[in-house]
Amino acid sequence: SATMTSTRPLAPRPGPPNEQTSARVLHPIYQALDTHNYTKALKLTSAAPQNEWDIVRALRVHALGRSGKRREALVLLWEVVVKNVVLPGSEDDGLTKKSEEVWSELYEKIASISDANDLLNDSSNNIGLHIQQLDAVQRLDTHAFAPVVISSSNAESTAKATATSSGKSTSAKSKGKASKSKGSTTSKGKATSKNVFFPPVTDETVLNTLAVTLRLEGMLDTVSEMFFQAMESGSDEHVLEEAVCVHFQAACDCTELKITGDEINASDEDALWKLQSHLPKLQTILNLTKYYERMQSSSLQLAKISSESLHFQWTAVSSLWYSEGLQQLVAILEMFHTVLGSMDGANEEVKHIKESVTNMVGIQEVNELSSKCQKMKQKLALLPRLAESLSTRMVSKPDGNVSENDWDVYLETLLVQGKKDEALKVLEAIECTPMLMDGADKSLTGVLPLIDDENTIETHVGSILPYTQRKKLERIASLSLELSRHEQAEECYRELLGCFPDQWTYWLGLVDACITQEQGIEEGWNKCRSYAEEVIANDTQKHSLRGPHLFLVELASLKVKRSNGPSEEIEQNLAYLRGEICKYSEKFAPLASCCFADIRPYLCILSKASCPEGDSGNLISNDLKLLLEWAKVMWSDNFQAVDDSSQSEVELSHDEARERRAKLRAYIFAIQFVYCLAAECEQLTLQLLEEYAPANKEIALEWRSSLTYLPGVAPKDGGQKEVLPGDELVLLMSQNLQKTASTKASDSSAMPLLEAAALLEEAMDHSPYNPHLKIASMGVYLQLGASHRALSIYQEMGVKQIQMDSCAYLILPSLITGGLYTSAVRLSSSILRLHSSTSKDIKDFASKALQNGYLFKAREMSTFQRAKMRPSLQLLYSKGVVMDCASLLNANDFEEISSGEQISSVKLGTEKGLCGGDEDIVRSEQIAIDSSSYFNAPCVIHEAANATSDDVCVYSDNRDMDINSFEILHRKQHLTQTEMVTDSLLKGHTHGLLVRAVMAVEAAKAPKKGKVPKSTEEIAYRCQSLTRALAKATHCSLGSLDADSIDESMWKVFSSLCDVIGVVIIGDAGTESDTLLGRENAAVRLLEAAVLSVNKAQTSFNSGGDARGALVCQLLPNCIVPIYTMIETTARLFSLFGWGKRKRLTKAAAGALASLALSFRSLVSDLLQAMTTHRRVEYGVSNETSLVGEDGINRVANEINQSREMTKDRVDPFLDQMRIDLTSYEEEE
Repeated sequence: SATMTSTRPLAPRPGPPNEQTSARVLHPIYQALDTHNYTKALKLTSAAPQNEWDIVRALRVHALGRSGKRREALVLLWEVVVKNVVLPGSEDDGLTKKSEEVWSELYEKIASISDANDLLNDSSNNIGLHIQQLDAVQRLDTHAFAPVVISSSNAESTAKATATSSGKSTSAKSKGKASKSKGSTTSKGKATSKNVFFPPVTDETVLNTLAVTLRLEGMLDTVSEMFFQAMESGSDEHVLEEAVCVHFQAACDCTELKITGDEINASDEDALWKLQSHLPKLQTILNLTKYYERMQSSSLQLAKISSESLHFQWTAVSSLWYSEGLQQLVAILEMFHTVLGSMDGANEEVKHIKESVTNMVGIQEVNELSSKCQKMKQKLALLPRLAESLSTRMVSKPDGNVSENDWDVYLETLLVQGKKDEALKVLEAIECTPMLMDGADKSLTGVLPLIDDENTIETHVGSILPYTQRKKLERIASLSLELSRHEQAEECYRELLGCFPDQWTYWLGLVDACITQEQGIEEGWNKCRSYAEEVIANDTQKHSLRGPHLFLVELASLKVKRSNGPSEEIEQNLAYLRGEICKYSEKFAPLASCCFADIRPYLCILSKASCPEGDSGNLISNDLKLLLEWAKVMWSDNFQAVDDSSQSEVELSHDEARERRAKLRAYIFAIQFVYCLAAECEQLTLQLLEEYAPANKEIALEWRSSLTYLPGVAPKDGGQKEVLPGDELVLLMSQNLQKTASTKASDSSAMPLLEAAALLEEAMDHSPYNPHLKIASMGVYLQLGASHRALSIYQEMGVKQIQMDSCAYLILPSLITGGLYTSAVRLSSSILRLHSSTSKDIKDFASKALQNGYLFKAREMSTFQRAKMRPSLQLLYSKGVVMDCASLLNANDFEEISSGEQISSVKLGTEKGLCGGDEDIVRSEQIAIDSSSYFNAPCVIHEAANATSDDVCVYSDNRDMDINSFEILHRKQHLTQTEMVTDSLLKGHTHGLLVRAVMAVEAAKAPKKGKVPKSTEEIAYRCQSLTRALAKATHCSLGSLDADSIDESMWKVFSSLCDVIGVVIIGDAGTESDTLLGRENAAVRLLEAAVLSVNKAQTSFNSGGDARGALVCQLLPNCIVPIYTMIETTARLFSLFGWGKRKRLTKAAAGALASLALSFRSLVSDLLQAMTTHRRVEYGVSNETSLVGEDGINRVANEINQSREMTKDRVDPFLDQMRIDLTSYEEEE
């Protein structure tokens, strides 16, 4: 059924004959749905004749979906919106797309949840769905835009064959009811419906009811198509309004891409791979432009009907967004046109890419791309002009009631066209609400609208707020800077600073406006300085403003950065900066605990400038020496602890407590200051600390004494969840101890780390709400190999919602290295759920903002989803973790299992994941189905298949590194963005290959009478897909794996096994040289190479020293389980060919596989051996540990030992199981 235009006579959509009948029939159905009685609703919606009405069928779709009958719901929905539906209009021109292409998302979703019996029912029910069932490999290849071979045999006949073979009697019984209800058309209806054609659904209630089910399935493309067809058929204002929001929501699902058009050069070696991976990007941009175009045409139609200002604004902004999308589309299409034009047209890969591009764009030949781009460029020239003319109408209203959003849209239309001068004039003429300082006359709010109550806002269409003076000045200033009108920008910044003297961005703006070549650098600098001094002189506030004071330090640092004259001038500038830093610090160190954060960047500038590269690292410059001496005096003067032998809580007056707190702040600041400068001089750090910083004992004394005179935190008594001012001292001591540990040999580094952990534990007892203490102690425990304790501290922090995306990096990689695979999967799954729910929420809120006229807020939310959340780095990493650890889930770690129900034996792949067992085939099919949803872990397989080596920057790194700002001397190393991306994509490739290998072996045929088995289209295709995916994976992993590393050796073993499967199943099929012996010999050669790689990996592992527990935990999911799965899968194939385990002495292939399995067993035994030394931490309590005492050290040591025991208990059973299973390769005939 072609869903396009036709001149056939169309019957009206079936609906109730009148209001009374409608109310009588629908009321009980709605009642049943409201009370969640879906069984009753299904019964009521199946009665004739109302079961023909659109609204009843829509409600039935809803009831089926809610009852868990997803497929029936979607099939009925297909019947309502697709079957026998044609758009009224011109003659069919023979180029109409098939309904399977137009409604591809709905079609694919139904296909993914269909089995053979369903297909039989469909054909007997005549619903116009011609589903081609895909297996796991075809699904993966379709999403990877790889060439997919669909077997020529008819889907229906295969369906029949499958249905009859799978126990017909039971399936017929179970499906009988379903097929009866699914038909939902009377026999009379069936007879006539063949020839009756309907226009698309345009009824608002029916569309919105169907949209509920589609949104729950996450099928926004289908919702967009449904509303688009309703618009094309002529629909009312409400449907158009909903359509605009629907298309906007669908656009939120298109990941933001930065396409410039010069990403690929035809002469590149990997140009073909890159082109292949740009196909999904082309699809994304085509979808985005489709949604924006629909949004724009719906808005335009709506504006013509309603003439409301909001709808004109919608049309203007959607025209701008549409033109943005078109620009990217033109860039990518021109790139495809250029690169494909210069490639060999006879190459199969090139042919496939050309075919994919022409299908997507809807053209016959690649040559037509240039004319297509030409048409788009003509549109690009018109769209901004259209937007400008529409928004001009909005800002020239006769009543002068123009809102902030109206002006913003108008300005945007000018700026997009590069009319900056005009935009500046418009800005200057806008009437605004004035900026009110404290104590200003409140009657000056001239242009503020009168808001009586919430009703005023609710009845007002669009935004009601006028432009603010502050926003106006900010925009004028930044535009003036772009146009090099520096004096005007300076005026604006001065006016803004007059009202907001502590706003740092305005001070930096003032620098840009004043210090320019035209005005003269020195003169501009003096202007800035005198203005800052003027602001300081006029400051009458109770608490001094930091902004202008810090600005003086900024100005001094600019002199240092720009000084390139004689050395006396440089020395003079350095001395000046040093003086400003000291002045600022003396004023604010006792007042504000953030003083060090303010000064820190300038200390780094001073340090780098005073020790230029190439100078001897063992000398310290005079400037740094003077600063360190100044800081030493500062902490000595502010030290206020007495010997702690008689410490008890002290009652202080308010003024005394305030003075003590100020001294404590200054003391902390001075130590941070010394630490920062010492860290900058790397080779002298410990020497400088000894000379200029207080000893840890002294700091500990000061901290303990601060606990006696500062009010404690009493959360149990309803106290506030505050942090203690002295906490910073513990962080400084832990930094010092970690630095000491990092410089010692590994055997003696444990003691300082134990002390650091014990100090932090003690501090957390006193101040349980300080997140920095928790993050620091997690860092120390992870260095000590105590992942479980680190995890429990992380859980105490209460990281939730969006913080999971920004803070999970603190613990997630360490859960793998600590063997806590179940916890890693749990945390990663919660990150996937967060992204899935955020995606839904953002669409709802963005469309609400759009309806309320806050167009730029709506755009901001949409961009946040498209540019930050969808391509989130943490999301990608979490998908990889779930896929890798799925087969290592430990049922004893599930939260719902109590200690009494613990399962004694833990097996590989008990719950999920591929592990070489018989369940792998079913699981592979499921992985392929689940991979189609973006927020499911298996989707990482597609991301890997569609990625190139340049795609690191595509992902958005949302990790919040600022939470580690307390790290001064010792910085914890976190994974880099490149490491996370390459690691995750490699996992995606690995699991894609595992699924393909399992499916290839499943299709393999046994040889008969010593002859090679006959190859079928399916077998050839699956092996070809495996080979192709391996080539892509090898191409991508070559650069990411270190040469001669264990990972590289293991990858060689894995890829050799993939090759073995391909060689044995397909060989040189169809050629005379293809014999069983030839295949066996080829397999033997590959297996012998794999044995060498295993031996190499074993040698590398054993030369790695003692502390290898973390490495074992990492290797297990990354390499060991995938290779073990491949060995078992290959063994299944070999036994099919008569080369089973017991034939190892008589069959060369069986012998080669056995020798690989036994070499691998030897490596697994070494890993088990390494885990025995991971058990306990050895330490001796000496007199030096007086910082915390023996009890504190013992407490930490117990935590570490318990954590390490847990790690061992979670890793050993899996290694042991594999070691025992691999022993079976020693059996003889």
